[in-house]
Amino acid sequence: MIIGAALGGFSELTLEQALELYLQLSNTFNLKAVEIRFEREGERPTLWHWEADRKLRDFLRNFEVKGAHLPFVYLNSISRNPYIKVMSVTQLKEAIKVASDLEMNYCVMHARGFNYTLTQEEKFEEWKRIVKELSELAEKNSILLTVENADFLHDLSLLERLVREVNSKWLKITLDIGHAHVRKVAPLSTYPLKDLALRISDFFLPLSLIKKNMPYEKYGSLRNFIKLNKDLIAVVHVHDYDGRKDHLPLGEGKIDFSFLSELRDFKGPYIFEVEFQNHYEDLRKCYYKFKELMSR
Repeated sequence: MIIGAALGGFSELTLEQALELYLQLSNTFNLKAVEIRFEREGERPTLWHWEADRKLRDFLRNFEVKGAHLPFVYLNSISRNPYIKVMSVTQLKEAIKVASDLEMNYCVMHARGFNYTLTQEEKFEEWKRIVKELSELAEKNSILLTVENADFLHDLSLLERLVREVNSKWLKITLDIGHAHVRKVAPLSTYPLKDLALRISDFFLPLSLIKKNMPYEKYGSLRNFIKLNKDLIAVVHVHDYDGRKDHLPLGEGKIDFSFLSELRDFKGPYIFEVEFQNHYEDLRKCYYKFKELMSR
């Protein structure tokens, strides 16, 4: 089993401090994977892809599986503004090339962006065109491109459709377990009563009790999605969710992880994408909780 963590989760550390700490943690907990975020955001140990240097390359050689989280927060790849659109896609392409040069195994992207002139189906087709173009570049650079279930592709059925229609062996899914339990509801300022009721239910009831508007709704359960789409899943992001906040250490939220039994034959990597407050203790808790869950 290949287990690792997203380096960006070790908040309030410099990148250099995080690299040093992660090497220590990898020795203690036998971490064989790591995911690096190619986007500076907040007090996170992250970097822009053009800042990658020899020190990062040397660090990555310690791990069996290395991944790059491509930029998305400040980009808009489907913008109506053609300059913003082109430059956003260009940054994604450049980041893929850097990840390949660093001998990383995979990249993960979000379909984040907005264009109010497009219908939902037009947005889907636009994202499919972009992802196809990026997957062709990934193939040329011998690195796997994965798309995460987030933002426009938050609905797992929409994500499956896109990946199957692009139909490339260089394109797979990063399944984010936390995101897969975040129910889609209207914005807080416009909550209809039915959406408000769903939101409240997530605060007080088990997350899987009501399936309406869940990302896995069309499959009946996350277990069913995994069972039907194992061939598409290349990376699993692991964190907990309590109905209000995600990226929590395992055991601090409300996710029923029994579906993990469907992933027993999955080679990995499993990446803890957790906001580590107490760096060592939170990672230790996640590691042993995850091992316990996978042994059931």
